Amino acid sequence: DLTQEEKRYVREGFSSDEELSMFDLLFKADLTKQEIAEIKKVAVDLLAKVKAKIAELDHWSDKPETKAIVDNLIRDTLWAELPECYDEVSISVYRQQIYEYVYTRYKEVA
Repeated sequence: DLTQEEKRYVREGFSSDEELSMFDLLFKADLTKQEIAEIKKVAVDLLAKVKAKIAELDHWSDKPETKAIVDNLIRDTLWAELPECYDEVSISVYRQQIYEYVYTRYKEVA
């Protein structure tokens, strides 16, 4: 008895709706099958990195320094791991969207 979202994340090969949400934030319409596979890996990896980093930081959303650490982690991961079809401008947009998602969803702890 899975919900629609649970069915979708299982079908897409994710282990949680959080991974699916990260994938949805990175997805764009003109991706090839290979690029979609890469985005799935990036989504899982980025979520794991962000949650691990937030767990290390004390009240990460309270201080500009710790917010910057998380923001820079997102930026660096996207730059390193996204396929080449993501240009500088789009990476900046995706970084901002993902940071806002993380800040809202994991404001206290991940």
